[in-house]
Amino acid sequence: MCFQEFALFYPCDESYRKSAGKINRALRRKEGQEVQARTLANLVEREGEQIQACIEGNAKCVLENHGFHPNGSIKSQKKVFESVNEEAVLLAREKVCHMIEELNMGKEKEKQIDLSELHETFEDPNAIKANISIDDVLWKKQKAEGRKKGSPSKEKREMVNNTVVHIQNKESKVYTAVSPTVSQMMLIVLAFLLSNGMLCQPGSLVFFTDGARDLRKAIQDIFHFIPFKIILDWYHLEKKCKDLLSMAINGKQIKNQILTELLAWLWLGKVHRAIKLLQELSQESIKNQKELHNLINYLERNSSCIPCYALRNKLGLRTSSNPVEKANDLLVSHRQKQNGMSWSPDGSTSLATLTALCRNSEDYQWLLNQSIRFTFPLRKQVQPAA
Repeated sequence: MCFQEFALFYPCDESYRKSAGKINRALRRKEGQEVQARTLANLVEREGEQIQACIEGNAKCVLENHGFHPNGSIKSQKKVFESVNEEAVLLAREKVCHMIEELNMGKEKEKQIDLSELHETFEDPNAIKANISIDDVLWKKQKAEGRKKGSPSKEKREMVNNTVVHIQNKESKVYTAVSPTVSQMMLIVLAFLLSNGMLCQPGSLVFFTDGARDLRKAIQDIFHFIPFKIILDWYHLEKKCKDLLSMAINGKQIKNQILTELLAWLWLGKVHRAIKLLQELSQESIKNQKELHNLINYLERNSSCIPCYALRNKLGLRTSSNPVEKANDLLVSHRQKQNGMSWSPDGSTSLATLTALCRNSEDYQWLLNQSIRFTFPLRKQVQPAA
């Protein structure tokens, strides 16, 4: 492999202009013979599209070989996988009850946790199929042309979307991927799990999301044939409550008091009590009834995905999608979300795809054979310095 091939990955870490300058210096290009930043951008876009096509082709073949249609539906109605004894992959009831006793100690009855009222199960972290975190990353879309004469000075800016996934197995090995759409990403996730034999393993399949309707529906549509759970990420839940209460409540002090009490109920998984709090607010404290209803509807819609975070945290189980937030930063935000930057959909996804290829230690495989292993990285991933 030559220097030029590896130089293709330079833009994953720095701008096209700086990357082109580095390449020109290394190759000692004379004036008039330099590699241009635009040329490098076009090369990255074409390479990224080829990698995406390869990944999607791999996913299609895997789905076909395991009895699925290309859209993720099962070809026959017969059971694809043997059921697993769920009790064998859950934490012991005695341990859960012991942790509940510790959490309830010294608390008033209304704020105590009752195991019989909890709708969720508690997976054994040493016996899971996979923890899967999925999130969308939005940034400014490149304008096709300049602002038209006479148009408003503040037009609604179109956004570029990338869906990022972080898949972690029970050995803590990680695979990351990026796709322009949620639907395509779910097919890639399904194919990856099938390809690595993870759906046949005993254990829980746990998804962590931000509560987006399209994402939850996509998960339910694709994985309806096997048990799974969806958990609403605590960070996104907290942020949603803050944002909507700021628009719904009069006065910062009152808002903060309501927010503190609301989050305390949600941390305990008592969604019905949190909703009751919002429904009983005095009219004097409300400045926007619509936003308050939006928050209540959000909690009602996601109630089945809101666990007892306090108990999960006590048991050492995940309560958030922080891993995918970090993946968002590594694959997209760190490089693409800079002041003054805007991107075409193809350009943004292609650059993030090349970055994911490096993160998954598949760059050598791609450059040598133009193929993707579609497995967890063989070599250890090095985390960048903070």
